[in-house]
Amino acid sequence: MNFSVKSPFSFYLFIPLVFAFVFVVARYLRLRKNICGKVFEFKNGSFRIAVCFWSRTFFRFLSGICVVLALAGISFGTDSVPVQKNGKAVSLVFDISYSMEAKDAPGGISRLQAVSSYASELLGRMNGCAVSAVLAKGDGITAVPLTEDFQSVRSLIENLSPLLMTSEGTSLGNGIKAALSSFPEQSSAASFIWLFTDCEETDSSLQSSLSECLKAGIPVVIIGFGSERESEIFAGDGITKVKTALRSGSVEKMILSLKEKFVSAKRNSSAPSVAYIDASEVGSAAAILKMLDFNGSLPSVSYEVQSTQRYGLFISLAILFFLASILFGELDIAGGKKKLISSVSVASLVFLFTGCSPRFNDGIRIFEGKLDWSKQDYQNAVGDFLETASNAQARGDFFVEQYAVFGLGSTYLMQGETDAALKRFSQVYENAPDKIKFAILYNSGIIAHRNGDYKSATDFFKKAILIDSTSINAKINLELSLRENSEHSRDSAQELVPLSENKEEQNIQNALYSIIREDERQQWKNMQKDSERTSRDY
Repeated sequence: MNFSVKSPFSFYLFIPLVFAFVFVVARYLRLRKNICGKVFEFKNGSFRIAVCFWSRTFFRFLSGICVVLALAGISFGTDSVPVQKNGKAVSLVFDISYSMEAKDAPGGISRLQAVSSYASELLGRMNGCAVSAVLAKGDGITAVPLTEDFQSVRSLIENLSPLLMTSEGTSLGNGIKAALSSFPEQSSAASFIWLFTDCEETDSSLQSSLSECLKAGIPVVIIGFGSERESEIFAGDGITKVKTALRSGSVEKMILSLKEKFVSAKRNSSAPSVAYIDASEVGSAAAILKMLDFNGSLPSVSYEVQSTQRYGLFISLAILFFLASILFGELDIAGGKKKLISSVSVASLVFLFTGCSPRFNDGIRIFEGKLDWSKQDYQNAVGDFLETASNAQARGDFFVEQYAVFGLGSTYLMQGETDAALKRFSQVYENAPDKIKFAILYNSGIIAHRNGDYKSATDFFKKAILIDSTSINAKINLELSLRENSEHSRDSAQELVPLSENKEEQNIQNALYSIIREDERQQWKNMQKDSERTSRDY
């Protein structure tokens, strides 16, 4: 069972809680000692008051403990959370231990040679997919970081050898951990790990590493090479002979154990899983490539295994304990009518908190998604909205589905996935209530403005204002879009209009030319008169 505490400093609140408990008890004992004894002797009042006090104090103390535990953020158990992914990323893990040099692969070639040929064929059918390469021996190292340049990966595949690493033994678990670290954190791409091995290991670290992959939501495919029949090879020293074979049985038992631990009936078939495939089986490569689903038109949904938050449980217990303290604190009231009313009220509240409808639960999930969104925890927000939308769709509750899908689109918008956001908005726009329609138009206008499409942004904001004319932000954005659109149109016109077509400037030029020509003509006449006068004088 996974157990974690998000805010351990909250446990310091137990100190004032204990002090309050001690103070109340001490005060009660002092009052009981000093107060008039007749009060306690009347109709056995001493016993009744004591029962009321201790019951009320005990239940309220338990209620305070539950509140502190809720604030601490205690989580235990696991649950699968849906996370939407765009793109594919695969880490290829190659076992290059000396056992992989055994020549028991089909055709009499070594296991490493079979791995090289098999991986090259897979690589040729993985266009548009990012790939990293990891070498596993006594340790695990990332030889080629995540890239879409297959040439470097292909060069490594063609030269696989135990001599590429000096560490001794076989640690497949370290290879899986290196592959896990090769993926960037908070990546939007769906990640996969493919392990090429003969399933022999010396440190038994594979199972724990596979558990980490399942928690991170990364499926693992173990591809087996070699024969189940044992054969002899030389160890790393070149002298010692050891027996080796394909140990598929141990891996299949390990996978069965992991499925019992992580996979439940609630989880989708797309949940993270571990699979074993024998490379010698017909159609094994096609089965592996099918997992990538290159033909999928919509973004894929993967599932991450996360610890289950229990704050809701502790808050519910705190409320129940507090109500119990009120119930038992009224036992000293004369007459059964008030006690009956009190009991019925408590029973009604208990039913209210324990018998919530599916729509109410979905509303809680949407609220949690909004909280995650406000904290910029977009990955958990996507999980909350996706799960709510899926539950509402299965139940036929279109009203809840609209709000969940809109929240999903808004989260994609904050992550920069504008295309995915617009797809989600278009799913619910037609039949959505005015509140959601306004928000969709407003967000679509923001997307268009960011993309430089100011005309479309103007149209979106105009439609939004027609729905809600009181929105100041929509009016401001409309004014900005109109201004940007007019400036953009003016700049385009200035680029298209030649200089000679500017009439005002052309008129100024014509006037200047006329003045210059008139001045030159006058100077020429003066020169002619001067020449005539000079000739007469001569």
